[in-house]
Amino acid sequence: MSARGPLVLALIALLGGCAVADPRPVYQTTTSASAGTTMLVVGVERDVDNAYTVRTLARELAFSLAHRGRSATDLWTFLQQASLRGIAVPPTVVARLTGGVADADIEAWLRAERVSTIVFLDVGIYEQVWGERGKRTRVGLTARGRTLDQGDETWRAYTTPDVEDEPGQGFQLATETALGALARVIVGEPEPAALPRPSSLIQNLRLRW
Repeated sequence: MSARGPLVLALIALLGGCAVADPRPVYQTTTSASAGTTMLVVGVERDVDNAYTVRTLARELAFSLAHRGRSATDLWTFLQQASLRGIAVPPTVVARLTGGVADADIEAWLRAERVSTIVFLDVGIYEQVWGERGKRTRVGLTARGRTLDQGDETWRAYTTPDVEDEPGQGFQLATETALGALARVIVGEPEPAALPRPSSLIQNLRLRW
């Protein structure tokens, strides 16, 4: 697994009057998920109060990956589909996955269910603070990817967009920007010359730290 040093990008994009820090992730590896594989996106649930938000973010990342041509689903949709097929998922599997763990037994179980790639989504920052221009919204997301037949972690990317002075939409704008940036890295999509303004808003997402 080859790694390269952190790439720091400090470009600023002006989106409709609000200042959004460029969310392009810092790469720690250059390997992205292969096309044609089934990807399972798992939100790491470290706090029961934040479980709903983490699950929603994982579902939105899976949707963004599917929109880019990957066969991707989030854990909870995967569990519902398994239940409809009459497959009982062991509670220990769910607990380990949502804890960010995929040991050999879990990987074997996932492979049996035709999952070849797992993506853990960690939510490290999700907050609002007061800045010079008003409220500043910060979102920090990390994606950790693993191809199950390789064993070791194969890639990682993180992104930390900021939004300033955007009343009522700070979390939605920062969240969509972060998820879009991670999805581009995961599929190996080139970064756009200019960042688009998110076209839809993710509602009712709040974390309690």
